[in-house]
Amino acid sequence: MRKQAGQAFILVLILLGIGALLVVPALRLTGTSLTSSQIVERQVKGLYAADAAQEYILWKLLYDLDWLYETLRDENDSDQFNFYVCDVPVSATVIMRAEEGKGGVTLATEHIIRPTKTVDPAEVDNDFSGPYTYIIRLEQLSSDNTQGLDAVYDVLPKGLEYIPGSSRLRVAGGEWTDDIGEPSFVTKGDQVRLRWPHIDSGNFAEPMRIFDVRQVKEIKFDVTGELSPGNSTFYNWVLLKLGAIDTLSGPVAPIKVGTGAGHVGGLLEVSKLSNPEIILPGELTSILYTIEIKNLDGLTHHIQSLTDYLPPGFDYCTTSPPEPENAIAHATCQLPYGITTSNPTEIVKMDMDTPDDPDDDRYRLYWNFSPAVPIAEYKDEEDILYLYFYARTTKDVSGSYYNEVIVEPDASVDSIFKPDDMSVTDDDFNNSSYSWNSGAVIVPAYDSTSEAEGITINSNMALILGGITITSWQVD
Repeated sequence: MRKQAGQAFILVLILLGIGALLVVPALRLTGTSLTSSQIVERQVKGLYAADAAQEYILWKLLYDLDWLYETLRDENDSDQFNFYVCDVPVSATVIMRAEEGKGGVTLATEHIIRPTKTVDPAEVDNDFSGPYTYIIRLEQLSSDNTQGLDAVYDVLPKGLEYIPGSSRLRVAGGEWTDDIGEPSFVTKGDQVRLRWPHIDSGNFAEPMRIFDVRQVKEIKFDVTGELSPGNSTFYNWVLLKLGAIDTLSGPVAPIKVGTGAGHVGGLLEVSKLSNPEIILPGELTSILYTIEIKNLDGLTHHIQSLTDYLPPGFDYCTTSPPEPENAIAHATCQLPYGITTSNPTEIVKMDMDTPDDPDDDRYRLYWNFSPAVPIAEYKDEEDILYLYFYARTTKDVSGSYYNEVIVEPDASVDSIFKPDDMSVTDDDFNNSSYSWNSGAVIVPAYDSTSEAEGITINSNMALILGGITITSWQVD
């Protein structure tokens, strides 16, 4: 026993030494753990508070209509809130956004792909002989993209000729390629009609045949030649073949030679505006539609009829409608004015049979003019004809609501528009005075931002029937 005296003391000294080395890191670890717990707890509280602020804004948009109608009436109107959630300060901002929709639309007509066109240069001197660069822009507007594009035709102004080897294709804003190949062409008199693909190749294959919804494909090519007579504006036409559907662009890509006072190769140009462009959800509102008509041809034409397709859920305003209980002052109706002060000859309800929209019924308004309304060649603002009429609606769903209009003049198809493999009729030619989806009326969506304890939540909210949906949600 005496020989073991002090051995326990040595072990205690060793343990104390090791403990001294461990106690500082252990204390540091404990401190770090406590600090981390505080940070996590603060972030959790911040996330909870920011999320609660978003829920508050959702509630305000759905149920506080007095606030909504008074505060968020115009695009980019905003409101800010500052409050506490479980003793955590939180700030929130909501902004009205009114942007036209980007998805496919259900058109009232059979058309699917919209052709538009630009030219460079667009203004030249009387003695200019080229070259010109044309770009045909094709956009799939219809939500139905099952019908492929067979061919693209281009009718050049008289005097212009295609420059061989100049055709290029661009898909969805990518690089220009030579995948489009060379067109075939037909000359009648001194006017040229081009066709892609070459007639010997039949119809388009990929990458031109099938379009995604809202996809854009472009064809670029060069031409040369001298346009006459001088001091005139010359128009181009694009024709699309999609199965049994023939789509004409109407007069596009004007080239102004000299003063450009005369018009060669055009027809009618139709556009449409809505006022107001933004309407509040759930509020009965009257919309003033303005149809503008220009004659871009060198001849006086006569407007035989006008067909207008109201958006789904919009009603034409007659002069003495039965007023609903919630009618307000700016939702009253007036007679049309402009080229007519008469109500439409026909008002027909159309079932569009849209699978995902059971409330897709649209009204077709048809005015038949007897005698036909003359429209002179466009020289100045006095030559523009207008039709103004009212519709009204109560919309509870965020989105864009488009209108379409067709104005039918007295015109006949020139032989240059009648390729053997198409069936362009007088009706097709007259119906080229088509506005496509225009005169948009927008029920806004809302951007919302909330911040608490360094946590930021950004969201976008859109109204749906009977509720609200969150279209995006991001936490930073």
